Amino acid sequence: MGHQRMTRRTLLAATAAAAVAGTAATWTARAAGRPPVAYVLPGDQAFPSGHAVDARTGRIYVGSAADGTLYRGHLTSPNLHPWSPDGADGRSTTSGMAVDAEGRLLVGGADTGTLRVYDTADGALLGLAHGVDGGFVNEIATAPDGTAYATDSFRPVVYRLSFSSGQSRLEPWLDATAVDWVDGRHNLNGIACAGRHLLTVNSTTGQLWRIDRRTKQTREVDLGGHLLPNGDGLAFRDGLLYVVQGNINSVPDLPPGVTVVALSADLSRGRPTARLVPPGGFHHPSSISLAGDRALVVNSQYHRWIAGLPPEVLPFTLSAVPLDAGAAAG
Repeated sequence: MGHQRMTRRTLLAATAAAAVAGTAATWTARAAGRPPVAYVLPGDQAFPSGHAVDARTGRIYVGSAADGTLYRGHLTSPNLHPWSPDGADGRSTTSGMAVDAEGRLLVGGADTGTLRVYDTADGALLGLAHGVDGGFVNEIATAPDGTAYATDSFRPVVYRLSFSSGQSRLEPWLDATAVDWVDGRHNLNGIACAGRHLLTVNSTTGQLWRIDRRTKQTREVDLGGHLLPNGDGLAFRDGLLYVVQGNINSVPDLPPGVTVVALSADLSRGRPTARLVPPGGFHHPSSISLAGDRALVVNSQYHRWIAGLPPEVLPFTLSAVPLDAGAAAG
């Protein structure tokens, strides 16, 4: 990028990104008494997948993998409600989600290979983009300059979503064949922006990768012999990477949880330091966001849905786990 002129839009985006933790903490503090320990979705077939928190408003958005319904709630209230019904705008499923600094909700379309952009103010569809044929548009991360990036779990590509004159453009940005791709499996999944870099995890190999957003240089993060199998959603803050590990692949002796990885300043090295698990455990956790001093994690039960089985437990929830509740990583 070189030296970037600090436009009003860039300044606003950077300021919003820096204020996320504090703003979310403010919304949490406004909750009557203690904040919710879980957020509840209605119905017995929601099978939530991705979610996002709008730090400006405290709103929580959750998408259904089963039928594409979008739900909305608030950090101060335990109940979520349908916001955009299944089938709206041709939406039949969802995957990863993000809210950018301009208040746009970005919704991945999983194996439909789509990415939709919504106005959080009124729910209007602002854009519909398509990835490569046969792809699975999965998790999404936003950068301070307003650009967003999305993984494709079935095709070796990372997408870039940019905006110009109110129009969105999704393009294959990075050839991801360098990340030890395994054909026929879920590969790149969670993605997070950390300054000039992206961090992304391969669900099948458990490798964590660092991508330079300026040069596209891709290198594996040295985890000291550790791997992150079943890695799913990612969240990054203050040198710590929070990695959801769910049930997408059968891995013996790996209970679902969130592994906390302390990273070096240049993000080239990391070591697992703690593991977050709520009382009663997770139920195929998928996406994660950080809201103040808590991690919000979707209990997707995705492994049940793809097998055509009913949920193990009801209701469907997002767990809210204190960041200081982790046990030391093994």
